[in-house]
Amino acid sequence: MRIKLLCCDVFLRPVSALIATSPHTIDVEYIPMLAHNEPDVLRTNLQSRINAAAIRRYDLFLLLYGLCGNATVGLTTPVKMVMPRIHDCCTMYMGSKEKFLKEFGNNLSMRWCTSGYYERSHIDNAQNTILSRHRNEEYRALVEEYGEENADYIWQTMHPEIETPEAAYIKIEGYEVPGSEDGFRKWVKSQGKTLRVLEGDISYLQAMINGPWDDERFLTINPGEKISAVYDMDRVVTTGL
Repeated sequence: MRIKLLCCDVFLRPVSALIATSPHTIDVEYIPMLAHNEPDVLRTNLQSRINAAAIRRYDLFLLLYGLCGNATVGLTTPVKMVMPRIHDCCTMYMGSKEKFLKEFGNNLSMRWCTSGYYERSHIDNAQNTILSRHRNEEYRALVEEYGEENADYIWQTMHPEIETPEAAYIKIEGYEVPGSEDGFRKWVKSQGKTLRVLEGDISYLQAMINGPWDDERFLTINPGEKISAVYDMDRVVTTGL
């Protein structure tokens, strides 16, 4: 099968290895991880890449993104496309929704990191969050109506940062970048938090790359359909017209 894969570069190392041994012929485009901080921009970017790929004769598109702040909501495809039923890449790194809920179900706001996440954080997260806010249409509307200082206050009230006493590092044996765990450990300590090291699992990633794409873990989007959000912890996404 000839496949086009659009993938967040947080998965670059394991996905590249899986592609190298896949039974399918896969052309991949990696998109910078922090693009998800601007969901509207990322959605436009993804749709443009999906449309551009349609001129090639692919049997299937793979979209290795979850909801990602609604960045994938509304996307359409000219060729059958498959995406995982996940909110973000944490579930994919844990290997299953069940394992994710076991470790994070009572603490969904817990900070977490992986080697790929650490490696691909190209710029300071706090700075990027501010830049993203200033490019957000909702924020710009608040500035226009209330002024920047009041808009900042309203935005922070509407989008509070929730901190927890623990943080998690998801370790993927065989795909660790030297220094990533230690670097995250130092950050956790500087924040006065306790670090939990969790064992990751690439079996979900492997199924994403090789198939089969069962309905429980994956959503299939046919031409003429668009991605819609369910906002639960099971189905997560669905299709609409």
